[in-house]
Amino acid sequence: MAARYGTEKAAESLDQAMHQLRGAVEQMRFARYRFSGQHRDVTRAVATLSVALQDVLPYLAED
Repeated sequence: MAARYGTEKAAESLDQAMHQLRGAVEQMRFARYRFSGQHRDVTRAVATLSVALQDVLPYLAED
């Protein structure tokens, strides 16, 4: 159960962090284009991690 809870919390935290990152990038109008490539790379990596976390949930025990 702890592994399932930890995985669910990690997925929720990733989602919240990505929303905060989007807001921060939108507020940095002067540097938006400079960071756009790095932001895209981070977004893809986090999306891959998030999908992997969601894929593993059914295999974790619910004891």
